[in-house]
Parts: sequence; structure tokens; C-alpha cells
Amino acid sequence: MSENTYDNSINKNISKTKIFSPTQVACGTIGGPVGLIYFLHSNFSILRNDELKKKTLVYGAAFLIVLIIALPFLPEEVPSTPFTVLYIVIARLIADKYQMTKSAIVESNEFEFHSNWRVFLLGLLCLVGSMLIIAGPLIILSTLGVLEL
Repeated sequence: MSENTYDNSINKNISKTKIFSPTQVACGTIGGPVGLIYFLHSNFSILRNDELKKKTLVYGAAFLIVLIIALPFLPEEVPSTPFTVLYIVIARLIADKYQMTKSAIVESNEFEFHSNWRVFLLGLLCLVGSMLIIAGPLIILSTLGVLEL
């Protein structure tokens, strides 16, 4: 057995840390703003970037609050598609600029991709979270008669 073959078999047995690619982060925004926050935060946590991990939570929470406040004032005719595109673009830009690129993950000995099924299922869970966080306060205010939906 050559030394190179031996080294390759050792590398295959080493557990790599799973991380989301920029495309997976963007696809995770199927979960709305909570998906945007979750996937970016998860990668910053894996990359041990505490400053950007914290900023993701702070800016994400502020974004959710703005959405909750602004939503009742938007006309019903306003389509949701621009918001969805906004989540995707923001997620992709941040992941590309501050996290690992797909090629960097492929070339890394330390990282590997999460499965796309994981992205899909977590995205769906985040979608439920987004609906609860955004619609919940509005439904409560409507029930109390403070807001007319």
C-alpha cells in the first residue's frame, strides 16, 4: 500500500464539519425571514465568527419587527414575491461575501455540505416559524380589536 493511498483512507475516516453552501443558504430562505436568519447564523456559528453571528440575530430581529409593524399598512394588492426575492438576494450576498464559497467547501479538509434534504426540511420548519412570528402578533392584535385585518 502506497503512502498516498494510506493518507487518502485516513482522510475519508475523519469527520468533517457540515456547513451550508451559499446556494443552500439562499434556498433555505424558503423559510422566510426566520430561514434567512437561521441559515446565516448557523454558518457563522460553525465558522466561529461571533461578531457576525450576533449581528445576524440583532439585524434579523429588527427586520422581523419592521415586517410585523409594516405588514398591516401594506395594501392587499402588494405581492409577496418581491419580499421572497429580497430574502434570497440578501442571503446569497451575505453568504458569498462573509462565509465560505462552494469551491472553498469542496477543497476544504475540514468542511462538507449539509444535505439538500436537510436544507429543505429546515426551510419548511423556518417557514412555520416565520408565519408564527409575523402573523401571531397581528392575529392577537386583531382578536383584541386593536387592529383590523
